[in-house]
Amino acid sequence: MSKLSVMNVAKRFGRKKVLERVDLELETGHCYALLGRNGAGKSTLLQIILQNCSYQSGKILLDGRPVRNDDRQMRRMFCMSDRAVYPADFRLKTIFAMTKAMYPGFDLPYAQQLAARWGLDTNMRVGRLSTGYNTLYKVILALASNAEFVFFDEPVLGIDVNQREAVYRELAGRFAQTDACFVISTHLIEEMQNLADRVIILHEGRIMMAADTDELLDGYITVSGPAEAVERFAADHTVLHTENMSVFRTVLVKGSSDMVPEGLHCESGDLQKLFYCLTGGAPDGAEESR
Repeated sequence: MSKLSVMNVAKRFGRKKVLERVDLELETGHCYALLGRNGAGKSTLLQIILQNCSYQSGKILLDGRPVRNDDRQMRRMFCMSDRAVYPADFRLKTIFAMTKAMYPGFDLPYAQQLAARWGLDTNMRVGRLSTGYNTLYKVILALASNAEFVFFDEPVLGIDVNQREAVYRELAGRFAQTDACFVISTHLIEEMQNLADRVIILHEGRIMMAADTDELLDGYITVSGPAEAVERFAADHTVLHTENMSVFRTVLVKGSSDMVPEGLHCESGDLQKLFYCLTGGAPDGAEESR
């Protein structure tokens, strides 16, 4: 098992703090969902890990060794993002060949096979690709890289629902075949619930939460029913969010289903709802949950 450690990383743009004292450990064999609101610092964090962005303080270590100025360490990591890495007149087949030269483990036949399956002509120039196909070719590079740590920054940007499902299936299948670490930074939180086994929530430049997905969701429940009964139940629990509808009330609370009395409806935690409540400005009890 390999471990990537982000230690006390801080980043500013001018006077604005983008990341502050970020500590994080990523291990091979796990798929992480990196979640955060717009401006939380997700993309900046990934670019710092990949040494594509300067930072004021902190360390990035891979198995205890710094990654900075170490090409062998850097080749153990790969990141796809919406950044334009190659000139617009480069053909996809040229980009595949260049990636193979930089990453000896790059699986060129697999990349070509996946491009054909997803309708990408490798003779196309990258500047002529639509937003969706521009995303798809970058996903292919990441999946075929065979890097130990693979980062996906918005891997379904601009693609339709059918293509999105194909990407998720391929990503899950590729992850199952390797012992790599996949980190998926995305705004599509609901789609991560059954894909990532670990969740990282980045909020206002800090790691708010890093937990096993199942354990996280098992720790929260949604309880609904008549307002008075729900209010009595909620009085003894940490409430993250409340919704009122006529004489009915729904609350998101810390706890398990076995503590809910008869007459109230209970559902297990939902990742998107939980994220909203933890990072929103209004939920009751949000401060206590942090």
